[in-house]
Amino acid sequence: MSQRKYIFFMHLTAEQVLWYYQGHIKSVVVQADSGERVQLELRHFKPFIRHEGVKARFELVTSLYGNFISLKKIN
Repeated sequence: MSQRKYIFFMHLTAEQVLWYYQGHIKSVVVQADSGERVQLELRHFKPFIRHEGVKARFELVTSLYGNFISLKKIN
């Protein structure tokens, strides 16, 4: 299966994470190191959320059609 990989930095404050849990936001748009913009649902970041929010580099893998495959923290 062919895949696309995107490397990007994500910083969400504790307040922004709270907006997610309150149902005000469902997804974010990130800019990959390649310059491409990718929209993904915040639920994929749940394993990485800490008290202070999220602040890390990630690798997102999607199918060629943009379907989510995996997200992993790389720093």
